[in-house]
Amino acid sequence: MKVAAYLPDEDSRIINLLSYGILDTAEERDFDDLAELVAQVCNCQYAMVTFMDKDRHWFKARRNVEIKESSRDISFCSHTMLQEDVMVVNDTKKDKRFFDSPHVTGGYKVAFYAGVSIISAAGYKIGTVCAMDKKAKMVFTDEQKNALKIIAHQCTALLELRVKNKLIAEQSDALVAEEKKIVQLTLTGHDEEKSFIANELHENFAQTLAATKLYLDFAEQSKELSADFIKKSKANILQIIKDIKALSKSILPSTFQNTNYLGFIQEMLNEYGQQNNKKIAFRHEGKLDCYDSKIGLTLFRIIQYQLKNAHNCGAKKIAIKIKTDTVIRLEFTDDGKNTDSFKPERMMLLHHIETRIAIVKGHVNVGLDKHGHNILEIEIPLIVEQE
Repeated sequence: MKVAAYLPDEDSRIINLLSYGILDTAEERDFDDLAELVAQVCNCQYAMVTFMDKDRHWFKARRNVEIKESSRDISFCSHTMLQEDVMVVNDTKKDKRFFDSPHVTGGYKVAFYAGVSIISAAGYKIGTVCAMDKKAKMVFTDEQKNALKIIAHQCTALLELRVKNKLIAEQSDALVAEEKKIVQLTLTGHDEEKSFIANELHENFAQTLAATKLYLDFAEQSKELSADFIKKSKANILQIIKDIKALSKSILPSTFQNTNYLGFIQEMLNEYGQQNNKKIAFRHEGKLDCYDSKIGLTLFRIIQYQLKNAHNCGAKKIAIKIKTDTVIRLEFTDDGKNTDSFKPERMMLLHHIETRIAIVKGHVNVGLDKHGHNILEIEIPLIVEQE
């Protein structure tokens, strides 16, 4: 039997074939149905959907063919891939390329063959759709040839669909993994918050109260020093009151009123800027005392979350603007650089922001401004309180 030459783009062709991950995969109903259709359209006993590896001819779908592959050098389909159209061999015993083929003289005793290349989306001939029979056929119509081409195109479509499905599955797995990280970070964040509160209660309030009690005990025991100890006790109590206010405000600034929430935001920004050496510019425009007070808490939390994102990405300058006209607009800009190391936490905080904005039926936009700085834009419908 005459051995077919390799294609000129053989190396690239093999790379393209391997990219589909189709070789040595299990049988699939979609490909099996196409092989059955080939047999019916061509009125042949045998039919296959095949892919041509470097040295072997591998069969993805087969009708009445038991073997799963054969050597490339004795393959009819290796000759088909050298053709630009359907290759038809009416009588293999009279064809000088195939008359002494082991598939003709023995095995399946192929007397008739018709095949066409499967061409990938990138334009490479990576396999074939073929029909064979034990009887020679002198007639193979144009309609049958066209049907083979259509089936080959369908094979290409199935291959592309496999790639897309695999990509979707991988992306889905990645999203699930990312979501798990976010959930874990959320739980960790809750644990850290609880730990912080517990530490404040134990290390700060409890110890200060214990010291105050000790001062009062001394005051009872020493009339000469009682005034001094009482003064120290008062100072401790005032400090505890201040610390409790600060702690409760950091947990939930629930004392927001329509007219003073901006003061809480400004106070938070001042403290944050001083503690973290950040330059923070904050301004507001428009009438800001005419809507549902829960908006104040929403804005406070959003700014709190985004400050953490800005800190993680190394921002030195932060600009925050709130403007109210027919809607409330918040614009948060920072000069930090996003890194993969903080990506899960960033996604978690952005998720919190999106959730809060969805509750008040607002919109969120995250991106970069013309200077390449991070920008978070929030728009919230204005809810006017009824008198």
